[in-house]
Amino acid sequence: MKGGIISILSPSEESAKQAAERLGKLQDKGDLNIYYRKQNDYILSTITPTQYPSSIINASIAASLSNKIIILLNENLDWKDGELLLISNSSGVKSIAIHNNVTLIKKLIGSFDANNIEISSDYENELRYQEPEERKEDFVYIDRIFTVKGVGAVMLGFTFMDLEVHDKLIALPSMQQVEIKNIQVLDEDQTKVGSGVRVGLALKNVKAEDLKDTYALIPEEKKVVKSLEGDLIKYPWSEIKDNSQYHFIAGGITIMGHLKLDKKAKVELNKPMPLTKRIMVVDVNSKIGKPRIVGYLIL
Repeated sequence: MKGGIISILSPSEESAKQAAERLGKLQDKGDLNIYYRKQNDYILSTITPTQYPSSIINASIAASLSNKIIILLNENLDWKDGELLLISNSSGVKSIAIHNNVTLIKKLIGSFDANNIEISSDYENELRYQEPEERKEDFVYIDRIFTVKGVGAVMLGFTFMDLEVHDKLIALPSMQQVEIKNIQVLDEDQTKVGSGVRVGLALKNVKAEDLKDTYALIPEEKKVVKSLEGDLIKYPWSEIKDNSQYHFIAGGITIMGHLKLDKKAKVELNKPMPLTKRIMVVDVNSKIGKPRIVGYLIL
């Protein structure tokens, strides 16, 4: 079984909800609402983030998790539409911005390198059932862990890699080894799954309380980093503040850290992150309406 993840970003939660209902059925409610649709051995997960624009984190996490992003722009554009375009662009994920005035949106995004964003006025066509391009990375994003009576520790999240029962992985940030005892997808047992699938993982001989801070599982050979050095692609209207912390987001994982600009951007993270090629940089302390997407790191 394999799958794909589409995130729908909109200044209006109601508009995002109506669009998501075209693609699947709501089954998980929370900071990220998740809609599912199963076609044979493929599961499409559609995510709509909550609390935007008061919080930018959920929208950024949703974008970073995705195989594809659909942006529903307001007919009368304002700063929120621009910010959602920046979220999509900084994620590097293939995106479709939907608006009746294609020429206007092309002009709007002309001020930054938006080569991952296409523009469409065809709402009906863009919101048909689809299976987005596969995305593979060597980690599993974890957003929940709890104990099930008679089963033990269970983790929920999205996998970006192939998984099989009895695989042994390393939990971040504890660096504790865990073994997968059972895999479930939509309450059905699986012996193995591919990337892009939301999974429930029952773990062997561990306690949930010992792993309660887990945000990722990685193969034993996967490199993790706390110190980063790379190129910062900074949006011209954003600013870097001395001695400030930023949120660094990739594959759903959100970690705070300090950013220093020299010939290269240097980052010291508070916790380890799986090594990845692109990381969003977010300043949650900027006032609403001011630039909160600083840019992105290329490693």
